[in-house]
Amino acid sequence: MLVLYHGANSVCSIKVRIVLAEKALEWEGRHIDLPKGEQFHPDFLKVNPRAIVPVLDHDGMLIRESSVISEYLDGLSTHNRLLPADPVAQARTRIWGLNTLEYHDSVNTLTFSSYQRQMLLAKSPEELQARWDAMPDKIRVRKTLDLMENGAQSDYVPVALSRLQRMCAEMEESLADHDWLMGADYGLADALVTAYFFRLDCIGLDRLWESRFPRVTGWYRRVCERPSLAAATAPWLDEDAIETIRAVGRQTFIEDADFPEYL
Repeated sequence: MLVLYHGANSVCSIKVRIVLAEKALEWEGRHIDLPKGEQFHPDFLKVNPRAIVPVLDHDGMLIRESSVISEYLDGLSTHNRLLPADPVAQARTRIWGLNTLEYHDSVNTLTFSSYQRQMLLAKSPEELQARWDAMPDKIRVRKTLDLMENGAQSDYVPVALSRLQRMCAEMEESLADHDWLMGADYGLADALVTAYFFRLDCIGLDRLWESRFPRVTGWYRRVCERPSLAAATAPWLDEDAIETIRAVGRQTFIEDADFPEYL
């Protein structure tokens, strides 16, 4: 039995749910409400002491990193095999997976300087202190505090935008001769990076690629046409919620701030 501990709008959870949909695998969900801080509950910390989702439980064996989970799931079935057979292409796919660690940090920066910032600012000082105390990674606490206090004016924001622009540039190059990152067919590399584009789209930053990267723009359009993206997002995030998030993102990064070199 596959059991996934996941968050509704967690980009890494979306990544794994995309692969589950592509592979047509049956699974049970254990939803962890991240805005409520359920990731810091002692019961979940037994599942992942780092207080991070997703975590896959396969018959009692726990796997805790989303890109590793995704490749593991691909190996469970020959249906719609996503990892290429060629060893060089496999290595390149895993590099995209490693790169998502940087993409995640950057998307996290933009998330917590926009709509998640509103969630934090609505909390009482006591609630915030309890949250900081519960977070195992105190460096992450300091970063989140900075983003909460400074929003789009945080020094972290242009760094995140620069990294994500580099992501688009590298993808633009990889898409020069074919529709997907590893060639003519959709594969694991595409699945691994999709959730980060989805989040950027949700916070109104689609112009990050639409303004400069036509191949990436076409790639994301094709990704959105695949049923797996809707399967991984729609049950947990409806259009009204997305529009609310998008409005906050556009207000934060486009109306109230000026990043012409990126947007």
